[in-house]
Amino acid sequence: MKKVLLSFMALSSLGALAQTYAAADSITVGDAQNYYVMDSLAANLDATTGAGVTWDYSTITGYPGSPTNLDTIIAAADSPQAASFPNAYYNDVMNGGTSIFYENLDDSVVCHGYVFSVDGNEITIKHDVNIMKTLEFPMNQGDSFTDIIEGTIDVPGLSIAGEPQVGSVTVTADGTGSINIGGTIVPNVIRIKLVETLTATITPPPPIPVQTGDVTRTVYSYYDHTSQSLPVFIHANIDVQATGFGGDFQAVYSTFDVNSSSGINDEKVEQPLVYPNPASDFINFGSNSIEKITLTDVSGKVVYVGENLGSFTKLDVSKFKRGTYVLTTVENGKKAIQKVVFK
Repeated sequence: MKKVLLSFMALSSLGALAQTYAAADSITVGDAQNYYVMDSLAANLDATTGAGVTWDYSTITGYPGSPTNLDTIIAAADSPQAASFPNAYYNDVMNGGTSIFYENLDDSVVCHGYVFSVDGNEITIKHDVNIMKTLEFPMNQGDSFTDIIEGTIDVPGLSIAGEPQVGSVTVTADGTGSINIGGTIVPNVIRIKLVETLTATITPPPPIPVQTGDVTRTVYSYYDHTSQSLPVFIHANIDVQATGFGGDFQAVYSTFDVNSSSGINDEKVEQPLVYPNPASDFINFGSNSIEKITLTDVSGKVVYVGENLGSFTKLDVSKFKRGTYVLTTVENGKKAIQKVVFK
């Protein structure tokens, strides 16, 4: 049976164009997203591919209390594991989970490796011989590539350092269309599928025998580049088969709380026209028929709610802490979402 693995994270990005992945969509230090943890037994919808498809997660459920994990992008130099990844530019950190190190190149994004914990042991996988390419620019529906990866594994708690690992990664833009997440329909989505396979031989201190293991990591990341930087939905699985051990672990994350029930038609419409963005004093709305405004910080805390707004067209944001927020508006019974930055 699959288990909940709250510590597993996938690719992420900064978005600009719908249904394509361009260089302008690369991750930026300061990006952040609070994810709701979904039912880990949800199907991966691997067979739903092509242009104009709908990924149907309309019946997916969350966990009681709507637990969340915060994903943040920090400078690699500020990470506690910076010494292991000296050439990385930024660090994608899922709260309580995997810490992934990336670098942006002119035509691609590469991964220098990642750090995670199993049974209290911190494991560092470094692609320090052949770096792993995770994206090429641009990526459109049907584009795919395979890259060879090679490096080392460290497990300090078991006195394991520099053990070799080799493998490959295949990345495919395998679909465009819309995704239905618990009744919320998100259009303009592109799905990026990543499959990473590694084989490692580890020689721990005696009397522990030599360990040979295979790891397969499969991640489906759904991006709506018209509204936010990081994926709106992530389905991630890791399968480990090693000497004397095997496991299949899965995690599913969503930007939408499917446990909440607001009575609002959650069909996502075009994102609200808000300007300027970034803003320092005020943000202006391109409509005077907005019924409700909700402003949420990256931790998921609601910092402002406005209702019965009438001809409201402007919001004073000078009173809010500088940073990134998620702005949700309701107009004509429909909800729209946009990332806004206050500086």
